[in-house]
Amino acid sequence: MSFKVIVDNDEVVRHIKSGVATNLVADLPYGGILTLITSPSHLDTMSEQWQALEQNSAVPPTIFQSFAWVKSWSEHYAQPSSQSEIHIIAGFLHNRLVFALPLMKTSHFGVSTLNWVTDPLGQYGDVMCAKDQSLQKWMSAALRFIKRLKGIDIIRLRHVREISNIGSFASRHFVDAKLHEQAPYLDLTPFKSEEDYDARYNSQQRKRRKKIRSKLEEMGAVEFKTLPPGSINDQAMAEAIREKNEWLSERGRFNRIMGCPNHLRFLKSLSRCVTKDFEFVTTELSAGGKPVSWEIGFNYKGTHFAYITSHVNKLTDLSPGRLHMDLSQRLALSSGQQRFDLMVPNDNHKESWCSAKVDTKDYFYATSWRGKLYGHAYLSTVRPAIRDAYYKLPQRMLKLLQPFTRQ
Repeated sequence: MSFKVIVDNDEVVRHIKSGVATNLVADLPYGGILTLITSPSHLDTMSEQWQALEQNSAVPPTIFQSFAWVKSWSEHYAQPSSQSEIHIIAGFLHNRLVFALPLMKTSHFGVSTLNWVTDPLGQYGDVMCAKDQSLQKWMSAALRFIKRLKGIDIIRLRHVREISNIGSFASRHFVDAKLHEQAPYLDLTPFKSEEDYDARYNSQQRKRRKKIRSKLEEMGAVEFKTLPPGSINDQAMAEAIREKNEWLSERGRFNRIMGCPNHLRFLKSLSRCVTKDFEFVTTELSAGGKPVSWEIGFNYKGTHFAYITSHVNKLTDLSPGRLHMDLSQRLALSSGQQRFDLMVPNDNHKESWCSAKVDTKDYFYATSWRGKLYGHAYLSTVRPAIRDAYYKLPQRMLKLLQPFTRQ
């Protein structure tokens, strides 16, 4: 059975090789159509259908595949002047959105790459596929489609969780990029009350938190609060990002997300987004009326995603972030969340805050000789080695290399 492939604007047509529009695959259901979305304005028209697919996806998506996240990101990162162009492969069955492979086109070292849309801001990548559809068939068709697009060398998928929709398919059809990580999380479901949650701590942990609070109280009354959307929240997020970058800089490190000039504008836009399953949550811990730490996170489908944790850098020795994390997890429990996701990387300081971990892997799928060279020589060989060495370097060396890591 043949089906047609449509695109969302005339400009894309000239980037598709001849013959792609007919007899591409034979195993999709009757009425199956793939669409290449490259225009943020077209994304707007898919709002209801996209959010419906979020509800009906075989494996529930994370916040990073939600319409709220993708739409807010595209407003700041997918404009004509930007270096990223959305390339969302959308599958429709009788005009119903049943499949979405959310990608964007970028260039690395002269190699044309399809990454997860919103990368690196999006911490997990995945596809969405309706419960009554075969992900194997839709993904296979999508790969055939992509291979016929001009100017694409490789598909690079970062942070694919083993429990995701695409996890099993990627392990069979993509190449392992040899960058394995773990995403720690706390399962909140065993705690029926805050007393149950408190029982998870041993006496030494309780003493540590009590000591932190006592030190902070020397500065004045300690207050933990959730900030409402608007100017107060905007200012707090700006402070949190500034202090986080200062903390990183003192340690010779650079974070692409924290160092991104559009990041704050994106978060401001996202904080004003209202959908059924999404809640933007910024919390602030203060002592004596002055902020000492922040957490910027999101509640989505029963999971709290702890996106940014930050504290006043000069107060690092007081460890206000340790007390803040305790209060954030209690807040998530009281608000009905079932999981508190600390996300990648699996840093040592997250050990006491998690109860389990999910394995994540990076994958690639080359569509040209240039892509194969980039994938095998760099992504699965050089990059893992560089990353491993980077995290093992002493702080003195990191500071010397800091000008280069910002490039």
